[in-house]
Amino acid sequence: MARPNPSARTLLWFRRDLRTHDQPLFGGLDGTPTLGVWVLDPRELLADDPLGFPRAGDRRLRFLLAGVADLRERLRALGTDLLVRIGEPERLLPALMDELGAEQLAATRHPGTEERAVEKRLLRTLGDRFALRDPDTLFASDDPLADARELPNVFSKWRRAMEKHREVAAPRPDADRLTPWPRPIDAGPIPALPDLGRSVPEPDPRASTDFPGGETAGLARLHHWAFAGDHLRRYKQTRNGLLGDDFSSKLSPWLALGCLSPRFVAAETLRYERERVANDDTYWLRFELMWADYFRLALFQHGPDAFRVGGPAESALRWGNPPDHFDAWRDGRTGVDFVDANMIELAATGFMSNRGRQNVASFLTKNLDVDWRWGARWFESQLLDYEPAANWGNWAYAAGVGADPRGFRGFDVIGQARRYDPDGAYVEHWLANHADRPAMPIVDVPNSLDAAERRWRSTR
Repeated sequence: MARPNPSARTLLWFRRDLRTHDQPLFGGLDGTPTLGVWVLDPRELLADDPLGFPRAGDRRLRFLLAGVADLRERLRALGTDLLVRIGEPERLLPALMDELGAEQLAATRHPGTEERAVEKRLLRTLGDRFALRDPDTLFASDDPLADARELPNVFSKWRRAMEKHREVAAPRPDADRLTPWPRPIDAGPIPALPDLGRSVPEPDPRASTDFPGGETAGLARLHHWAFAGDHLRRYKQTRNGLLGDDFSSKLSPWLALGCLSPRFVAAETLRYERERVANDDTYWLRFELMWADYFRLALFQHGPDAFRVGGPAESALRWGNPPDHFDAWRDGRTGVDFVDANMIELAATGFMSNRGRQNVASFLTKNLDVDWRWGARWFESQLLDYEPAANWGNWAYAAGVGADPRGFRGFDVIGQARRYDPDGAYVEHWLANHADRPAMPIVDVPNSLDAAERRWRSTR
């Protein structure tokens, strides 16, 4: 792996690390003229999925572009700038280096297979001029890629080992100043959605939380939720909520784009414990950050297998994909109120609670007999907090083809609704204006779950 050259004029390629705090790209610059660059790759963000919808929906794309705009302002406050370009990074970045007289391109490794393919092409073109740094991890590590190769296939085993033998890494020191580029540069405009052939989505009045993009907003949300609102002390008790702004941290959109650093969030939970209270609730937010870290390492380990029908487990389980089942699920037209309410919230806001995600994933793969990858693709399109490792890892886990071996795990969505929405307030909130939905479920819920278990057992 190429190491940073502290004397080389350096382009910092920001990808899913759109922040200035705890920024691994700032290490070892030592007065080197520095310029940031962000590239909108049309293959990833503007293309249509094979199922016919955009890979990145309008709400997700708007949140991302807001994060890029905020990063530019924060880099300018540090004395440098952020170039914004549209194109294929493996073609665009070497040409940009030649145009600017840049001697080095620095980036952090990412686990997604598409991202790794781009990295390999850049390495072939740039050689030692491409300083590809170790992936960012929550726990301190001398060799994260070796950790990924040796990753246990059970999360709890890995977690216990990390907590026994490693420490959550402290955030890196903030940069006071970055050395500007030696000559003026046209940074380029940050495109608006209409410039990209997209529509600007209207805010939905039913949404309880506004998600402004960018590091500045992410840091403000963390402070508001954990400290100003003092909600961290009850997180484990409230995290399965469905309605409202503060039942969970709702930090995942900023974490997914790297606008918030997991190390910084973990450090803030530890500060909260020192200053206020330490309990299971305060620990549980770090527990969730560990899951995200585990999924990133697992994607490095499994590579393309993470996206195949059998998942990392290389399961023989297959799905029938009955006609219209996926469309009904996607559009919130299954007739199962709890599922439909969650799917309508997702389409209207780009967000869904963790409890909702588990239920709709189970319902699609178990009750509707639809390929789990179809659901993962729809979440990729719609979720503000889409991130490849967590999205595909969670979907494989829900479908029963993940690396973590469990018995059959299908959710009784009717029972879940009774438990988590006992008075029907959540369902009423999201379905009040959807009276045209089917009057009856498109499947028999209990029987379809039993059938799914029989299919699963037949592959053991």
